[in-house]
Amino acid sequence: MEYKNDWESSKLRFEALWSRELIDRCCISVTAPRKGKEDIYKKLKSVPRLHNWGDAEAIVKRHKSLFEVTFFGGESFPGIWLNMGPSGHAGFFKNVSYKVVNGETVWFTPLLDQELSHQLVFEKKSALYAMTLEHARYYVAESKGSFFVSMPDTSGNLDALAHLRGSDKLLVDLLLNPAEVKDTLKIIQSAWEKTILEIYQIVKTNNDGGSMIYWLKTWAPGLHSQLQADISVMISPELYKEFIVPELASQSAFLDYSVYHLDGMEQIRHLDLLLALEHIQIIQWTSVAGQPSPIHFLDVFKKIQKSGKALLIRLDDVQLVEPLLQQLSSKGLYLVVEAESQEIAQDIIKKTYTCTHE
Repeated sequence: MEYKNDWESSKLRFEALWSRELIDRCCISVTAPRKGKEDIYKKLKSVPRLHNWGDAEAIVKRHKSLFEVTFFGGESFPGIWLNMGPSGHAGFFKNVSYKVVNGETVWFTPLLDQELSHQLVFEKKSALYAMTLEHARYYVAESKGSFFVSMPDTSGNLDALAHLRGSDKLLVDLLLNPAEVKDTLKIIQSAWEKTILEIYQIVKTNNDGGSMIYWLKTWAPGLHSQLQADISVMISPELYKEFIVPELASQSAFLDYSVYHLDGMEQIRHLDLLLALEHIQIIQWTSVAGQPSPIHFLDVFKKIQKSGKALLIRLDDVQLVEPLLQQLSSKGLYLVVEAESQEIAQDIIKKTYTCTHE
C-alpha cells in the first residue's frame, strides 16, 4: 500500500481481532501528522467531512494530499469514507429529498404518513444511490490499491425510517402502529441487502479482497459493515427487542463480519440483548459529548470482553490509552486514537507491546 508499508502485519492483526486471538499486541489505530508536515495536516483535517459533496474528483485530490502528510501507525490505513449521510439508505427510495448541512451531515425531509409501507419504493436510479455507486467506482479507479474505499454509511434500518417518517412520529408508531412499522422495515432491509452487496462487489478487489468502515478504522477479509440503532437511546429494552433485535440478527447473519456501533451510555440498557446476538463480533463504544470518558465504563467493557465479543473504543484523549491497556484484555481489543505528533504516535504503539496481557 502506497502510504503504509506495514499493511501485511496489520492485516494479520485484524484477522486475529475478528477471531479474538492475540498475535503480539492488541489492534490499535494511531494517526498523526508526519514530522515536519504538521501545518498542512492541520489545515486539511479542519475541512468538514462532507466538503466537496458530490465532487468525487475533488474528494480524491483532497484525501491524497492528506495521506501524503499522515503517519499511519499501528493498524491505521489510508482510506476514503463513502459517506452520503448517516443511515444514508433512506435516500435510496422514491421521492426522498435531502440537503447537506454545514458540510457535516445530511438531513432528510420526512415524507411518510401513517401508511408507511405503501409509500416506500426502492429506486435504484435515485440520485443518492446513483451518486454512491458513481463515487465508489471512481474512488476504486483512482486508488488502484493505494488506499481503501469504505463501505457506505447505510447503517440502521430503524434510523433510516426515522429520517423518512420523523423521529417523533416514529416513536409513536412503535406503540400505535407496530405492524406497519415492521412491514416497512422489511422493505428497507431488502434494499439494504441489495445495495450493500452491489457496493461490496465494486470495492472488494481494491480492499485486499475485503471491506472496511473508514470512520471506525476497521477492515475485514470479507463482507463487513456497521450495525446501529441510534434511535434506541429513546426507547425501552422491550421495544428494542421487538423492533431492533430482529434487524440486527438478520443483518449480522447476512454479513461475514459485523460491528455494532453503541452510541453512548444510554444504550447500555440494551447491552444484554446485543451480547446475546451470535453473529455480532465487535461492539464499538462511542463516547458522546457531555458524557463521562471511557475510563468510567470499565465494567461495561469487561462485560463485553467476557461475553466473547471483541471491543472497539474510539478515544479523544491519548492519555487514556495506557490505563485502558492495563485494565482490559489485549485479546479482542481495538483502540482508535489520533495523536498530535508522529513521536507521540510511535510511543503509543510501543506501549501496546509493553502492556499486552490476556
